[in-house]
Amino acid sequence: MGKVHIQFLDDVNWRPARPADFVLNDNEVHVYRINISTNLHLLDAFLATLMPAEKERGGKYFQLKDRQRFILSRGAQRDILGRYLNQPAAKVAFALGNNKKPFLVTDGKPAIQYNITHAGDWILLAVSNEAVGADVEFVDKKFQFNDLLEEHFSPVEIAFIGQDTPVENFYLLWTRKEALLKATGQGLGEHLKVTPSLNGIHPLSPELLCADKTWEVSSFNLQDGYTGSIANLYGAARLSFFDISF
Repeated sequence: MGKVHIQFLDDVNWRPARPADFVLNDNEVHVYRINISTNLHLLDAFLATLMPAEKERGGKYFQLKDRQRFILSRGAQRDILGRYLNQPAAKVAFALGNNKKPFLVTDGKPAIQYNITHAGDWILLAVSNEAVGADVEFVDKKFQFNDLLEEHFSPVEIAFIGQDTPVENFYLLWTRKEALLKATGQGLGEHLKVTPSLNGIHPLSPELLCADKTWEVSSFNLQDGYTGSIANLYGAARLSFFDISF
């Protein structure tokens, strides 16, 4: 039976990404945060790198902010992954795998795994040589989450959420569950309740995909009011956190 090690990282150092950083050593996980508002000037440049199907999908969003977020997230994803592959952003190719989880088409080159997520004004991208999952959430103080607890959380998790800072606790545990399910390729579905999310080491339910492996989930504050989590196979050499200029 597999396990998951879950922890909170108190001191995360977000540093500017340098050209030499776009190389993955064994078991490394690179994490990028991209602010939407400060990169709106890149919309046209990023749009030019998207495939016709991506442009069509982006155009279907009714709200302007949703169209902008889609273009920036896809463009930033292409730009960053292209640097690892030494390819122009427009040449990076994707396909859908199990449970519609996208992956890179690399023409025989070593595979690079990635996962991207967004909330509010931030995009979070995790890159690794192994399976990886990411989630970020805006801590919405007005969100009424009580109706979600019984269906998606265990009794001990519900007790934890009810402690000193319930809203923050809810989003912390939610990002952990979602990041782990995305890393395994399972997706959310009906498995949130059996997905562990409290600090410590927990056995994995056989209901979960890849439950025979050992995973690690690391949570952190992305920015004031935003909580993020990264899930990866246990034993990553280190997690590196980057800000990036395009």
